Amino acid sequence: MPLLSDKNGRMVKHGSSALRCVLMRCADSFALHNPVVYEYKLKKMNEGKFFRVALSHVAKKLIRTIYTLEKNDLDFDQSKLR
Repeated sequence: MPLLSDKNGRMVKHGSSALRCVLMRCADSFALHNPVVYEYKLKKMNEGKFFRVALSHVAKKLIRTIYTLEKNDLDFDQSKLR
């Protein structure tokens, strides 16, 4: 039986496809309205990644950002984003 937590952090195909779709749409909006994240997406695309792959990297960054904000009870500060 596979472990529920994935140590590699890659996006997997099992689970809610609707949630995965919403996550990718939120990641696209996150990159569109945040210059730091937009540069990160462009960096990934310049490394040779396809658009959807670069967007999945942004989605992972979004998840890590939300997790850190909730865990530490912080407000979002764009200047601290790297």
